[in-house]
Amino acid sequence: MLIALDCGHNAPIADTGTRGIGFEDELARQVVSQLKPKLEKAGHEVLLVAPKSSQSITASLRDRCENANDAGADLFVSIHFNAFNKKANGSEVFVFSPQSKAKEQAQDVVDNIVKLGFANRGVKFKGFYVLKHTRMPAMLIECCFCDSQKI
Repeated sequence: MLIALDCGHNAPIADTGTRGIGFEDELARQVVSQLKPKLEKAGHEVLLVAPKSSQSITASLRDRCENANDAGADLFVSIHFNAFNKKANGSEVFVFSPQSKAKEQAQDVVDNIVKLGFANRGVKFKGFYVLKHTRMPAMLIECCFCDSQKI
């Protein structure tokens, strides 16, 4: 399986994402650097889709989707971190709609993250750009809240 792996908020423009105990872009980079070799060891081919240069956040999002679409990826995974009120916690995975082909895979992902001790915020549905503009099943993983000590 070819997995398009997106390191959220790592565009080469001022897009660090949310801030808390750490910066979202740095945390996402750490997750991707550990996730990529694990996926490859499991027999998957992994394509990092974040652009090397971009003029805007919108262009960066478009490029991520185009890179995955052009490669014919089988699955798109975007890694992110939440922030809210320094008290919210847990992990959640977003897919485009309840009819999404990625819904079952997203449930498996959140179930496995919960096994690590994180609170289960479930699978949710939202029209994030990268979920709407990819041709393959796609999910956006909010690993946890980076502004909270509670997992």
